[in-house]
Amino acid sequence: MRPLDPADPPRIGPYRTLAELGRGGMGRVLLCAGPDGRLVAVKLVHARLLGAPGHRDRFRAEVAATGSVSGAYTAAVIDADPDAPVPWLASVHVPAPSLSEAVRAAGPLPEPAVRRLAAGLAAALRDIHGAGLVHRDLTPRNVLLAADGPRVIDFGIASAAGADGDATGTPAFMSPEQAEGGPPTAAGDVFALGSVLTLACTGRGPFDGPNAMRTLYNVVHAEPELGGVPVALRPLVAACLAKAPGDRPTPDRLLDLAGGVAPAARPWPPAVHRLIDDRQAELTGLLSPPARTPRRGRLLAAGAALTAAALLGSLIWAPWPGTAARPPAPHPSASSAPPPPPSWTLRGHTSWVMAVAFSPDGKTLATGADDATARLWDVATHTQRGAPDRHPDGVNSLVVSPGGSTLFTGGDDGYLRIFPMSGKGESTGLNLDNGPVGAMAITPHGNLLAMEVSGLLQLLPLGGKGKPTQAGRVRSGNVTALAFAPDGRTLAVGTTGMERDLDTHNTKGVVEVWDLTAKRHADLRGYNGWIEGVAFSPDGRTLAAAGGDLVRLWDLPGHRPAGTPIHCQGRCRAVAFSPDGKLLAYSDGGTARLLTTANYQQSGPALTGHTSGITSLAFSPDGRLLATGSYDDTARIWQLGR
Repeated sequence: MRPLDPADPPRIGPYRTLAELGRGGMGRVLLCAGPDGRLVAVKLVHARLLGAPGHRDRFRAEVAATGSVSGAYTAAVIDADPDAPVPWLASVHVPAPSLSEAVRAAGPLPEPAVRRLAAGLAAALRDIHGAGLVHRDLTPRNVLLAADGPRVIDFGIASAAGADGDATGTPAFMSPEQAEGGPPTAAGDVFALGSVLTLACTGRGPFDGPNAMRTLYNVVHAEPELGGVPVALRPLVAACLAKAPGDRPTPDRLLDLAGGVAPAARPWPPAVHRLIDDRQAELTGLLSPPARTPRRGRLLAAGAALTAAALLGSLIWAPWPGTAARPPAPHPSASSAPPPPPSWTLRGHTSWVMAVAFSPDGKTLATGADDATARLWDVATHTQRGAPDRHPDGVNSLVVSPGGSTLFTGGDDGYLRIFPMSGKGESTGLNLDNGPVGAMAITPHGNLLAMEVSGLLQLLPLGGKGKPTQAGRVRSGNVTALAFAPDGRTLAVGTTGMERDLDTHNTKGVVEVWDLTAKRHADLRGYNGWIEGVAFSPDGRTLAAAGGDLVRLWDLPGHRPAGTPIHCQGRCRAVAFSPDGKLLAYSDGGTARLLTTANYQQSGPALTGHTSGITSLAFSPDGRLLATGSYDDTARIWQLGR
């Protein structure tokens, strides 16, 4: 989300411009308000394309095609002017997370929610196909989870059924015939629906491979991996994923296979509805400034950006019992809670801040965000140092070398980028050719980097010309979190898990503790959601791991529970020990909390101030500061007063 450019018009047709939602190779998407106050997403064609032969005609055809689609499960196109000096198209703005974002933030959906999703998407495809169109790129990014049900969006690449077309689409969600260069068809949309439902159930596509080419090969030749799909849903999903187009069900048949879907005012799990509520609350507050200061402010609602990302989808290729011990102190009520310690908010990112890390001297903080940038901040002045380092896609993780000279960042673009912490000089990139890079960890000696790449664990020797190698098989699902012990040979690997919790319906995460020299590991269980954060104490004798709404502590090397689990009021995503080992910090939704490790009682006031969930935590080397990153697009530095 960005402010409008100075040259942007105050109006596009009858719509008042408010902010930029996104941009891509073919144009931009702006958030606008109609005369009646309704929010719309307006897609503008890039000026450099207007002179291309036939481009305006193609845009006019797009308007005609998308305008013919209606139904409860699509974001309708409501206005357009293909003959304007800069052609534009306006669609209903849906302030909701995409399916990919919801699974990433809240874990796989439970069976009833997936059944509701299947029915809604089948109805959407029925409407799209009934208008004589095929979607061509039905992916989790193009499905929004609105409060009352799903919405299929991005008809910018929809085409007439049977029309010739290129291989526009996303490899993991293509049909076999489309992957082999055939034209998009309605049956191809049904195949994509099967892949989308698999991801909703498991967090992964049914044909995911180590790289795009292998994924396409799997789509054409391999059987789908449906092990994590609930048994009751497998016949429906498997039918969608039939290799032969004629063997796939029609959308009407899919509605029958979905069975009766019980009506629900809130069809998604509570964690997803919290995302939806957060989006709406942020929009309401940010679009209603005090009357005495009318202005066009920067909108921070992450949900708004999702509509833009989907509209621009045509522009890109595309988740034990404890032993007796002292429980943590109860959280104080809001009315009695003391104020949080002083903090400084670091603004500049335009999307989720996913990772934070201090330099070894404590003078610099590095942040990485979903806006495809990594930034360096002066800790003393709380200001940004130099220009951001840019990825082609969002930054998921970062680590600083123990010597403090190098920053490693990983992102959705499949690159490991390496650049100097001095901020001087160019960054270099290592194309892993395996898909998105997620969690990362570096040994205390700086000789080995562990990475999650497309859910798999890879190890990269540093200081030489070594290449990443896949580690031994992670048996308990996709890799989601990583941390090295002080000895440099013990690695904690958080995973999604494969077994579902009977109460939450989430997969139950597992922590695999690996001894890399002996090539053996132990499994730590007892969670009700994905493992999202792992951390070793400075002496290496305790491991903290966060998953679902729990933080559990484990004694090492015995791998036994250490005390009663810490229950969070929100989602636990991050944990960190202070350098002296006396404090444990953990995230509880949008709040950070501190416990003394002597008795695991709360230490000091809760750190409140973020307006959305905390994604990451890091202590400064002297333990006097704590940095937090958040889904509210900011990082904060907290003064702990130690």
